[in-house]
Amino acid sequence: MTTTTANAHDAAIKLLYAADKGTDFTVGVLDLGKPFDVVADVEIGENLNEDVDEHSIRVSIVNLSSANRIALGTVSAVIKPQNNTPRRDRLRVPFGALANADPGDVIQAIGSYKVTAGINTDVSVAFSETFTVGG
Repeated sequence: MTTTTANAHDAAIKLLYAADKGTDFTVGVLDLGKPFDVVADVEIGENLNEDVDEHSIRVSIVNLSSANRIALGTVSAVIKPQNNTPRRDRLRVPFGALANADPGDVIQAIGSYKVTAGINTDVSVAFSETFTVGG
């Protein structure tokens, strides 16, 4: 779990975690055949938010037990600039049932959040707490 605060000119992932599909409830043990989401609480500082064009998050699901990336998901959206206010949002990246994982494997989500404002970009990275695969 990562908690970061964006300053006025930056963007940050404040929190990244695996959740049961369609909910905000964290996953501790994920059933092997069950889809899930990765949820990211993100923030764009007020100065960057005045010129923002779009944002995206790219999430890799890594099997730490085998040291392999086993899934990848991306969500992107065009966003409208807002004056004199930071932007806080919750992004949800859906994933299907995990392939290339076995019961007992330790899994982690790694997310990179990118904000584009004209020719400028800002990137933030966060890691989720680990969770395990159940039978």
